[in-house]
Amino acid sequence: MISKEKVQELIKRAYSIAATHGFHEVDLSNAHFLMLVVSEIGEMVEADRKSCRAMYDAVEYCEKHADDETSDVSWGRYFERDVKDTLEDELADVVIRICDFLGTRHIEPIILEETSTSDDWANLWGKDSVNEQCYGLTKIITHIDEDTSADDISRLLGASIAWCFDFADFHKFDLLWHVENKMRYNETRSIRHGKNY
Repeated sequence: MISKEKVQELIKRAYSIAATHGFHEVDLSNAHFLMLVVSEIGEMVEADRKSCRAMYDAVEYCEKHADDETSDVSWGRYFERDVKDTLEDELADVVIRICDFLGTRHIEPIILEETSTSDDWANLWGKDSVNEQCYGLTKIITHIDEDTSADDISRLLGASIAWCFDFADFHKFDLLWHVENKMRYNETRSIRHGKNY
């Protein structure tokens, strides 16, 4: 499980990158931000449907061997080819969107210190497809609306972040690596990543 301190660090960084890239030029509703989270969950399902999984070796090789002048450019090319738009990358986007929303609203999520074991998740998710597992996360996210209190948002989005890291543990990949590297990639992108919002 991820620590509260690390989540706070991710919230600050996700919000800062989003603000720098023009995502916070106007005040937007909870529904706006949370629909973007739900859309990332949908992209995660699509990646699973296409069997798109991350390939780490090429990115790590590039990171070790790229010269100083072109390291970010070379790294970005490998990232786009071998990591971007995979199930792992889309889950990282879910976490980043949640963290950005929390940063926008100045809400600290409640992250429980208790950790679930792989046996717990095997009992809960063992027979479910990734699609069904993601539906569970969507149900948590969609409990929030414009009238939801900050305390309830803190609790629900804390549970959502925990869900994401538990999902990654269950599927045996390092979600923190993906979140940090996706934010590194996002820092190099154009305003609003070339989108309207």
